[in-house]
Order: sequence, then C-alpha cells, then structure tokens
Amino acid sequence: MAEVYTGTKFRTVFARQEPPAEERVRELVDWCHRWARLDVVGDTVGNLSFRTEHGFIINRTAGDLATITPAEFVEVLRADFAARELAVAGAYEPSSESFMHAALYAARPGVHAVFHGHSAALLAAAERLGLPITQRERPYGTAALADEILDVLSANSVVIIRNHGFVAIGHSMASAHAAAERVLGKL
Repeated sequence: MAEVYTGTKFRTVFARQEPPAEERVRELVDWCHRWARLDVVGDTVGNLSFRTEHGFIINRTAGDLATITPAEFVEVLRADFAARELAVAGAYEPSSESFMHAALYAARPGVHAVFHGHSAALLAAAERLGLPITQRERPYGTAALADEILDVLSANSVVIIRNHGFVAIGHSMASAHAAAERVLGKL
C-alpha cells in the first residue's frame, strides 16, 4: 500500500527566495496543467521538472498542479544525499520527490526533463504491459527510492514505482510527456 504523505524528508536551504526567472517555467506550468487535466497526477499532486544550467526547476511540494503558477517553482541548485539537504532558489520548499529528480539527472546527462505522476490503472496494468517495475516499495522522497528507480531504468523512458506511481524521462519536456503518453495510451 502507498505511503501516506507527511511532507518533505529533507532540509531545505534557501540560497535566495525569488522564484526562478527561467523562461521555460511557463512551459512547465502548461505541462503541469495538462497533466492535471489528464488525471495522471493523482489528486493534482505530482512533480515535473526540467534541467537547468545550475540544477533543475521543479514544482513546490504539495502544490496543486491544476492551478500552479510560475511563482510556485523552485530551482534545486544542490542535492546532498548524505546530509539529506537541498539548496534551492525560490519561495517554497521543492517537491518532496526532488531527490528522485536529482538522482535521475545525475545518472543520465542526456535527460533534461523528469515527469512523475500517479495512475492506479497504470500500476494495475504494468506487468501486462511489460513495463519495468522497481523491485521493492521504498518511502517517497528518499535516496533509496531513487536507487530503486535507477536499478531498473536501463534504456527505458518510463518506470513504474512499486505501489506508488510512475516516472517518465526525456531529452525535453515534450519527450518526457510523449514517453508517458505512449504507455498511458495502452491502457
């Protein structure tokens, strides 16, 4: 059974409080709104990000993706897994799944977007569709969850997170969405 959300599991260090000025944030807002309409972010909570020169931009924790605004995005500048700490630029704490995004970007230099959603139908159909599934259920927002995903990611662009949701990666926001859409279209 999926773990109950209790907030972030890391310490946030604010390098500055201003939201990111990156122009691609508007595109990410559009993708968040679209994913909320498609109902693949479970109660409009999910997390979408794109790589930047200094790290990555992601939505704030517990934000409503159906109504999210550019001010609710945060740039993660540094992820320290050992200290369970993120250095950020923005007015909010980043998504509780920021460590997962950081690990995927670190492991895959060609990945420039990570989209994470929740779909009960996709979880139920994952084996039938032959999708890679993490071996063990791990607590959300942890390095252990990120490691589970990396263990099965291989050359795949979509991975099922056991009893939790899915993650789609791509070289752009459009390609991360397209990867998820290809899988969701098989339901």
